[in-house]
Amino acid sequence: MSNFTFIYPYWFLALAVLTAIWWLSKRQSKQGLLASHIARYLAPESNKPSKNRSTYFGIWWIVGVIALAGPSFEKNEQPSFEKTQARVVIMDMSMSMYATDIKPNRLTQARYKALDLLSLWKEGLTGMVAYAGDAYTISPLTSDINTIKNLVPNLSPDIMPFQGGNAASAVKLAIEMMTRAHIYQGDLVLIGDDIDDQEKKEIESLISGSNWTLSVLAVGTESGAPISLPTGSMLQTDSGQTVVAKTNVDNMRDLTRRSGGTFTELQLDNSDVEHIASYLDRVATTSEVTKTNNSLNTRVNNGFWLLPFLLLPALGLFRKGVIWCGLAVLVSFSQPNTAFANPWKTDDQVGYQLYQDEDFQQAAEQFEQQEWKGIAQYKAGDFEAAEQTLQGLSGEDARYNLANAQAKQGKYDQAIKEYQRILESNPEHAYAKKNLKIVEQAQKQQQQQ
Repeated sequence: MSNFTFIYPYWFLALAVLTAIWWLSKRQSKQGLLASHIARYLAPESNKPSKNRSTYFGIWWIVGVIALAGPSFEKNEQPSFEKTQARVVIMDMSMSMYATDIKPNRLTQARYKALDLLSLWKEGLTGMVAYAGDAYTISPLTSDINTIKNLVPNLSPDIMPFQGGNAASAVKLAIEMMTRAHIYQGDLVLIGDDIDDQEKKEIESLISGSNWTLSVLAVGTESGAPISLPTGSMLQTDSGQTVVAKTNVDNMRDLTRRSGGTFTELQLDNSDVEHIASYLDRVATTSEVTKTNNSLNTRVNNGFWLLPFLLLPALGLFRKGVIWCGLAVLVSFSQPNTAFANPWKTDDQVGYQLYQDEDFQQAAEQFEQQEWKGIAQYKAGDFEAAEQTLQGLSGEDARYNLANAQAKQGKYDQAIKEYQRILESNPEHAYAKKNLKIVEQAQKQQQQQ
């Protein structure tokens, strides 16, 4: 019984209403201060049926109030917001993927690694892009991994309309895919054999100062190998020289480091794809305010167990219609609050549903848990209110979102200090690092004006 409580104790005010009705009906029923159809049942008359009806009505009212007050004997731990990662796999389909420095060739190994990586993602949204001279959507964002896996075996340089190597166009297309889905922070995973200096520069311009991370699985070697075409011949230049495709590992590694991603070379086992999956699982989210590790203890409402008892005394009133009168009186005392749209849900549960429906303003008004409230206020664009709500909370997510709210208001000094505090306790917080750089740049620009 130590965990017993009432979720909505204010409903007990309705007992005072019942007492007032009984007192008024006893004193002034004959003066007509009460409606005759209520006074007829509540007035202290001498006949026994009338007293029974009054007793039924009183029991029905009391049981109903207890049920609406939400008796609770236990807590139910629920996750805070759903963990929904978003990522796009970028497949290199240039002719160099036919190189044989990795047996049987780079293309075959890239397909295998893509399938292995996809199998490690059990949640979130995943899309796929392939590129050669230009980039093309293979699959839009979906939670159905099997659909994408079925497409991978058919990928090859032969299906690409334009030959060449344009990784920057693939990165741009992947970002557009997520932004069209209203996702503004996510992960790009490139499985390919080379990024030249021009591509590196263009990709840096796309992801610099953004919330996108780029990770690379290098399928190739620095020493390189000839490109063995499906026809059996070797790819040659116009002058007849055999093309040797080499992998620029330094460019790939540097690019991932600058974007907050991770780099790995192809391995014979699954350690390469497992490294990428585990890294992204630690740092990737679809929104700068998405919570991933917290949980919320909500009360279990046991009031519905009283419904059968509520109906029993009501049967004695049904013939005369008093049950409908009592119901109307009870409903009249209900407050116009969306939390009572479902009396079996707590305010935080209702707020969570509103958040899922992207009604952030209503969600913010509904949440009692302060960190959730602050997040909803941020999503609603009320950055000042979000700052006030999150101020003083000690959780890492709360402090990170507080810094974001301050940055949105142009309070760069405060935001920078908050990001720095986060990085002192968690130097691997990739998005705090990235946002800190963005805010510092914005502050410099502001000072130069």
